[in-house]
Amino acid sequence: MDLPEPAHSFRVLVINPNTSTHMTEALKPILERLNYSDVCFKYFTAPNDTVTVQGRVCKPIASINSGEESAESALNCWSVLGLLDQYDAFLVACYSAHPLVGVLRQHIWDAQKTNPAFGKKYVTGIFEASITASLSLISAFDFVQPGQLQKKQVDEAFGIVTTGSAWKEELSKAVADMLNGAGHGSASRFAGVETTGLTAVQLHTTAWEEVRRRIIDATHRLLGNAPNFVGAICLGCAGMADMEESVREGCIQAYGQIEGHRVKIIDGVVAGAGTLVTACKAGF
Repeated sequence: MDLPEPAHSFRVLVINPNTSTHMTEALKPILERLNYSDVCFKYFTAPNDTVTVQGRVCKPIASINSGEESAESALNCWSVLGLLDQYDAFLVACYSAHPLVGVLRQHIWDAQKTNPAFGKKYVTGIFEASITASLSLISAFDFVQPGQLQKKQVDEAFGIVTTGSAWKEELSKAVADMLNGAGHGSASRFAGVETTGLTAVQLHTTAWEEVRRRIIDATHRLLGNAPNFVGAICLGCAGMADMEESVREGCIQAYGQIEGHRVKIIDGVVAGAGTLVTACKAGF
């Protein structure tokens, strides 16, 4: 006899804005391991069809490898706006300054203005969630000198290890814009971006030893070039899920066995899920 499905308090839609069903499937065990018994995660993969949105013809994108493609993929996912009333929260699973996050929030706000019964709903992207998680883990005030009352912010930074070289400039600008506002310089807590030179698809089609070597090398470069201790590293691609061990090895090579284990490794998918579940339960 089939048992009834457990009741869930909250429904979260995880949006993969590229057409790779393989990547969507890879997200499922990551979120299942979080063991949220009262949360139901559902998944949306960008349609594998050419669509026309706001007068622009958009072709399906199998692997998002630039800032322009991340913007176009938001238009490819326009049909997800028809699902707003079915979910409590939405997670955009592309590690970029992805405009679908803002689009979803605006449409939710428009619906709430015309229909107060529409209810509270929350949106974040894995990029935004990983940055805020990193800052929450490395930021702290301490005494300038023991026994004195002067305070200072600790000298720790966070960085990003990601895929193709095109993301280095794109993500650096996105972090600066997120933390300081557009056109207001760089973020002093940000150690920068290092890349593997592989696309998200190549992460899963290249020989594992080569992928591992590239991730270790990128991590080692990030830490070696940073002026301050890098206390957190963001996995800069949804396709890098479950590759923490390689990043950890790079940390150990750069900092040694003990200090290398101090570095927090942030999976944006996990950070995003945690952000949204907390928001749903707290009713922010």
